[in-house]
Amino acid sequence: MSIIDKPRVFEKFRSFHTALRKNNGEIGVKQRGIDVNYNNACNFHCEHCFTRSSQGDHIKEELPVEKMGDIANQADELGIFEFDLQGGELLIRPQKLFDVLTAIKPERFYLYLTTNGFLLDESIAKQLAEAGVSRVSVSIDSADPEIHDKFRGKSGAWKKAIEALKFVQKTGMTPYLNITVGHYNIKSPDIEKLCEYSKKHGYTTLINAAVPSGCWQDHTDVMLNEDDLKYLIYLRKKYQNILRDLWNPFDKQYEKIIGCNTVNRLYITPIGDVLVCPYLHIKIGNVFEQSLKDISEYGFSIKYFHNYSKLCLAGEDVDFVKKFMQRDGMSVFNPLDAREIFTKDDYIKKEN
Repeated sequence: MSIIDKPRVFEKFRSFHTALRKNNGEIGVKQRGIDVNYNNACNFHCEHCFTRSSQGDHIKEELPVEKMGDIANQADELGIFEFDLQGGELLIRPQKLFDVLTAIKPERFYLYLTTNGFLLDESIAKQLAEAGVSRVSVSIDSADPEIHDKFRGKSGAWKKAIEALKFVQKTGMTPYLNITVGHYNIKSPDIEKLCEYSKKHGYTTLINAAVPSGCWQDHTDVMLNEDDLKYLIYLRKKYQNILRDLWNPFDKQYEKIIGCNTVNRLYITPIGDVLVCPYLHIKIGNVFEQSLKDISEYGFSIKYFHNYSKLCLAGEDVDFVKKFMQRDGMSVFNPLDAREIFTKDDYIKKEN
């Protein structure tokens, strides 16, 4: 179900577009999305897992269905139009997932699911479409089945992921092929093969930058450098179906950048902590203690998340990473508290 088929979503999307245009193409403090990991259990053992679900980290905790409904209500009031359900792997417990979808009321959001695709068969795809899901993003790391399966720690993972995309497309939902890229693989022929495959089959390619967090904590060598980013723009122009959150989705020249989406896309963990993004493990509040509005306003009061950055803070800004991400034990479930790490000089100065 597209944005056009959901009047409330279209209204919010148009507001986002207008705000972007009035702000010279920069995202500013206009919120767009929310990413919710309501349970971290997973059936894979991915090498790069940013939530460390592959290590069994906090796999039993979960956000109650009622709380998911409350979060969705608050997100709608804030004008948020994108709602991404993440894990872990949420298709491990499909009935819980469908209960959550009902509570969210998908007619209010461009709602999508991020999955490894292993458990997504034709029947599940059909049920997701009927439940109001607009898009399903399936993560694939290589055009080579052996490389993907090894990276994901699951035999047969590549085949299942490829089949899942076909099932998604067949039901009328939008299929996204998610690729994680870093300095280690961005210019490999393998990545371009995936881009070609996605384009050929009518999918959208979503690029996620490799980040030194989670299972790759302190691995700054995976981060994209300036030359890598230029190559990404080359791919963006060549295929014209490749997206990143910090790119301008309305730019027909495939060059413009709206800026890092910290706080513009909030990330909520199974214990209710709200982080500034999925990959930057800095806590700005908790949904059991504060409203999303108050949490967001606090987040945007911090200059790093308020001011425009053409770089992804978590995956491209080496200085920011060295200053705030290289802390022992830092993780999704052990985030740094913004109120403890930032000084008064790190906040936006209020006008008198």
